Amino acid sequence: MGSVEECKQFNDLHSYYKRKTEEIATTTALLAKYSDISSVSDEDKTVLNQICTDMGKIQKLLAAISNDQNKLSHTLECNKVTLARLDILREQLQEQQENIPQFMPTPVSNKKEEVDVEPPQTPVDIKPQHCVRFEEEKKPVRTRPVASTGSRIPSKTKKQKTTRTTHVPSIEFLTMEEFKTLPKYMVGRIKYEQINSLIEELNNVTVSKYKIIDTPVNKLNSDNMRRYTRMTEIPETKDTIGMIWFDIEDVKDFTSTPTIAHSFGKMVPLLRHCHRLRQVRAGKVERYVVLM
Repeated sequence: MGSVEECKQFNDLHSYYKRKTEEIATTTALLAKYSDISSVSDEDKTVLNQICTDMGKIQKLLAAISNDQNKLSHTLECNKVTLARLDILREQLQEQQENIPQFMPTPVSNKKEEVDVEPPQTPVDIKPQHCVRFEEEKKPVRTRPVASTGSRIPSKTKKQKTTRTTHVPSIEFLTMEEFKTLPKYMVGRIKYEQINSLIEELNNVTVSKYKIIDTPVNKLNSDNMRRYTRMTEIPETKDTIGMIWFDIEDVKDFTSTPTIAHSFGKMVPLLRHCHRLRQVRAGKVERYVVLM
């Protein structure tokens, strides 16, 4: 191995410097043997000059290696600090992944809706109300249309039937902070996941109920017609008009498992305490209004 650049491993570098050290020892022995430079042959002088040149190169290489070693040591320390931070971040992410809640609360935007204000219009002469009503009550004079060549009398347009669609808001899921603030006597053995699972079922109940109510009666099948009759046989009260509500019969009718109706009775106080529902009595029936 002729030069240090050809060294690819530390073992090669060690062999290279070991060989150079042996050459230096040989040179020292030669200097001790030939203390008088006049007695040294030309061949030995050439060897000595080559060895001195190699020693100068070795000193430069040692200085460069020492500088690179200092840089690598600093880089290694920085990498150790980065690795420690990554370990902490990995532990935090793993803990968050293991504790991700099943139900996430939906974000509520606080931005107010911008309303376009129309510019003030110039005043227009407005007729009195009785005059307008009098003109509306006037029967128009019927004129017989005159058919011209290439013309056709327009036919009466059919009225388009509009379908009613009720906007059903969703009950917001409970956050962990809200669950921790609930009184212990009210929570009992109820778990956080059970409450949000019930809320998901109640959202499905309200959507299914008002989907039937919005459907025309002539398009309902026998089961949905039975449900429609049950839901509309008791009239609305002043507390439920314009509100989205359901009762225990809706919970029994639209939920997938029968045990949810039993769990609903235990969790109603929690939903009322967290302002998710409001309980209203209509005769002997308890109605639960969805709070938005």
